Amino acid sequence: MADIFISYKKEDAGRVIRMVEALRAEGFDVWWDHGIKAGSEWDRSIHKELYAAKVVIAIWSNASVAAPWVKEEATVGKSRGVLVPARIDDVDPPLGFMMIQAADLVDWQGDRADPRWAHFLEAVRGILDGGAGLNAPSAPPPGLTSRVPARSSAPRSQTAMLVAIGGVALIAVALAAWMFVSRGQGPAVAVTTPTQPPSGQTSQPPPPQQQRISEGEQKLWDRALEEKSRQGFQTYLVSYPNGAYAQRARDVLLTCRTETREVWKPGPDVANQMVRGVAGGALSSGVTAEQHCKQAKADVYSRAKLMCETIVTNGGYRNAKWTVTDAPCDCKQPNNVVMTCIADLAYSCRWEMRVTERNEICG
Repeated sequence: MADIFISYKKEDAGRVIRMVEALRAEGFDVWWDHGIKAGSEWDRSIHKELYAAKVVIAIWSNASVAAPWVKEEATVGKSRGVLVPARIDDVDPPLGFMMIQAADLVDWQGDRADPRWAHFLEAVRGILDGGAGLNAPSAPPPGLTSRVPARSSAPRSQTAMLVAIGGVALIAVALAAWMFVSRGQGPAVAVTTPTQPPSGQTSQPPPPQQQRISEGEQKLWDRALEEKSRQGFQTYLVSYPNGAYAQRARDVLLTCRTETREVWKPGPDVANQMVRGVAGGALSSGVTAEQHCKQAKADVYSRAKLMCETIVTNGGYRNAKWTVTDAPCDCKQPNNVVMTCIADLAYSCRWEMRVTERNEICG
């Protein structure tokens, strides 16, 4: 079982994979539902991993805050005391999770040197080490935000007094400015002070320089474009997380959709079935044992072909292919009048059958 379980909305896979790659680069064992097919096995895999994970990361985004599955998985993590939420869009967490601090990874581009990522990792390690993670009683570090306003520890009377003093001071400043202007001393000058960027926000990185594309990267990208599957683009991102086509791959992953189609695939084989052919006649006819054996084998070939084609036709299959394994005949002369040759040969029958297949098509 993996140490970390990531709950997210499919539409966010192109951004969530950055987190998966970065966590794995830090040495964590991460599980997400990439690479498993929907169905009963899919549900069982999620249930098993969700309840075994030491940390459950819930990704809050424009799409996931209304997703029932994400909220349900986050509820399990919350009830187990191992939930670490993270915002990748500027959204409020769903009802029931507003009291839990969420890591601020809005517009995070996968930079592991980003201070916000460092604080997020600290919270994850805190849960793994048996700590409180993001729910520690101390003040949240930069990059970790809470949607619940902090309450003042000052008494009500002291707070009211401070508000009153501040109001008087503002009135005095306004009055002085009015008197200064009315006496012809010139227009009042608005003084501004530089503000620091909000905690947890960093300036946008410079545009990437032209990258050299290796032959291996180009082949992997061309294969992903040809297959147009989620697996193909994610395989490229895992191999080249900062490659020349990394951003394009993440964008394409946002377009993935499930398509159902019927295809022809090889069906189960009927193999090594024994069929007997018999031939013979009077010795006076002049037919040799080799000729009788050849006729017995021809009988086997004819019967094997008929049986294979009958199976395929009745089953609604196609492309019947049959083979017969050669073997020596058993020719006997019970008397000086008749010769009998028996050919016991194994035959196999193969065909194609129509099956329903679900595929994720991207791009």
